[in-house]
Amino acid sequence: MMDGAAATIGKGGAIHAARAPRLRAPWVDGAVAALVLGALAWGWATRRDEALDPHGWPGYLIGLAGTVMMLFAIGFSWRKRVAQGRVTVAWWYNAHVLLGLFGPVAVLVHARFAWGSINSSFGLAAMGLVVASGLVARYALGPARRKGRRWAEAWHYLHAPLCMVLVMAVIVHIYMAHAY
Repeated sequence: MMDGAAATIGKGGAIHAARAPRLRAPWVDGAVAALVLGALAWGWATRRDEALDPHGWPGYLIGLAGTVMMLFAIGFSWRKRVAQGRVTVAWWYNAHVLLGLFGPVAVLVHARFAWGSINSSFGLAAMGLVVASGLVARYALGPARRKGRRWAEAWHYLHAPLCMVLVMAVIVHIYMAHAY
């Protein structure tokens, strides 16, 4: 048994180690913000690099990686509502936040920080709204829930539909990019 862990006795006399609640280290948000800002700075500095052209393989793969990251971020919603397994909801939430930050950064690098065609511009705008609503959730919903604000629960009625709009925009963008 680990030091500091309390033991409980379950049904049938099985001994289970009770886990102490984990507190997030205060420097984690700063480190993640620094990584995101560093990736954005690198993307901005290389936005005119022909090797990262969105129509060539490296640029295409960066966009694909960002899209896959954002699709995996949806796994949090799935895990929270449907699945049960070894991976905790807290782990999925942390993965959701990280993938929801780094996926859009990869897509911005893919787009070269510029508005393009109508469908790609719509996708970028939808992505920006999803990220903005996610940041509101990350930093404003917790305090609002603790204060008993009713609008905090209504936030899901904005974020989830925006995510579905983003998914549809990505599908249209990929189709249009390959069809024309």
